[in-house]
Amino acid sequence: MMKPTHHGSRLIVIGAGITGLSTALAWKRSFPDAGHSVIVLEKNNIPGGCVTTFAREGYRFDTTQIIPDVSDLLEYFGVDIPLHRFDHHYARLFLADAASRSTTMIPVPSSHQAFEQSLVQRYPDEAGNIAAFFYYCRQMHKELNYLKTEPRWHQLPSILYHCRKILGNSNKTYAAFLDRFRFRNEEIREVLDIFSSFSGLSADRCAALLTACAMITTLNGSYRPGKGFIQFPLALKKRLLDLGGELKTQCEVTQILTSSGKVRGVALSDGQVLEADYVVSTVDTKWCYDVLLRDEHDTWQNHAYFEKLRNVRMSPSGFAIQLGLDEGVDLAKYGLDCGYCVLTTGRHAHARMFDAWEKDTLLRSETCFHMGIVSPSTITGGKPNLIIHVVPVPSAYWIQLRQQDYQRYLREKREVADFYIRKADEYLIPGLSSHIRLVDISTPATYKRYIGSPGGSQYDMMPVPSNFGKNRLPSRTPIEGLFIPKFSHGIWPAMQGGLQVVDMITGGKVMGGNASLSHA
Repeated sequence: MMKPTHHGSRLIVIGAGITGLSTALAWKRSFPDAGHSVIVLEKNNIPGGCVTTFAREGYRFDTTQIIPDVSDLLEYFGVDIPLHRFDHHYARLFLADAASRSTTMIPVPSSHQAFEQSLVQRYPDEAGNIAAFFYYCRQMHKELNYLKTEPRWHQLPSILYHCRKILGNSNKTYAAFLDRFRFRNEEIREVLDIFSSFSGLSADRCAALLTACAMITTLNGSYRPGKGFIQFPLALKKRLLDLGGELKTQCEVTQILTSSGKVRGVALSDGQVLEADYVVSTVDTKWCYDVLLRDEHDTWQNHAYFEKLRNVRMSPSGFAIQLGLDEGVDLAKYGLDCGYCVLTTGRHAHARMFDAWEKDTLLRSETCFHMGIVSPSTITGGKPNLIIHVVPVPSAYWIQLRQQDYQRYLREKREVADFYIRKADEYLIPGLSSHIRLVDISTPATYKRYIGSPGGSQYDMMPVPSNFGKNRLPSRTPIEGLFIPKFSHGIWPAMQGGLQVVDMITGGKVMGGNASLSHA
């Protein structure tokens, strides 16, 4: 296992998202001396990546909505960020009945104990199945204590013994996982499926481990920064600079440079070459393979790692419809004073949207729709706003349309936005359209431009069983000194991914080889 040399080593991190910033912070926490330097290179003018806040005509919109409890990670980094906790309701599900034009609201309380109790009260005949489900999920989540990032042979017996639930479900989808509990009332599955929606997939596609463990993690405590999500990366950046790290924005990496199977640095768009002992790439996985590692394709064409890297399935793209509203609508009255809401005609609607997406089609139906809805202003104040998320959306059409016919692109994206605004108006917020003062629409073409994802992917690798858990792309590449951390999407996994990389480089100095900091 590689370790930094005694005379000092240089680490280059490509991308100043949460994973990149966490990697750099973990490096400086491990090596505070100036001899072990770190520089983060970011092509945009601000850090944060997918976690940011932007303003339009006085309205502020966040690109992220929920943070689980990351207090142990922030304490390790020495970062203090004021966070607002969702004490009452974590989320709400709105089941729309297109036939009766009615909506049923089902709350998701902000703790798994309260959530379990609410389900038992609503479905008393299913009390035993509900209790079994939550007990199993909690026990499976506890098994994370025994996971190792790079397990050695002598550690495998302990993992096999202590992680039987994790290993037993590692190749299952969340839908298959739910089958084991034999719920008779279909509405229970509708409610529990909300957690796969948060992962950007339908339950028949999303990895069971991701969904079930994320449910426990978020229900243990969920938060948002008091003044917008941009606070989060800015606080990490400040701490990095205070520790002596370096961050360069508007600095685009065009190639990862290697020699004799070892990384030696990066090339920049301005012609500069920066040398390093270690390089960590946190950018879009496909971009990393297709562009940054293009000169390695012939050398590693038959290597299993590079075959997986080349063929990895990327997550879908989507629409984000940001609405600025007047003061005449009380969004809290309609249940939007929580972390996240889902308005859907049922879990099969999301699965049908994915079926259409796999055929490069966006399903728009008056009787079959699925969308996320959130209003940050109901929690943190400011001018009233509403954000509608639609996933999945085929990427190629929107990316090409923007390039070939910009005016038609503007018309068609507004047509899509108007459809989902009407659904929110009809089933959740009566009269919504009359209160809209600003409409800002993000499409797959938007994500391609700002995130740098060739296909507009919002969450990098798709969290299906073949991409997750023991099947995920290893962070350590065959190129000595090069790492590509892809733990999972979300702030907590992104931070853990950065810590894991430094732990690997340092031979366990950060987490002792464990998969997460809190279990070191």
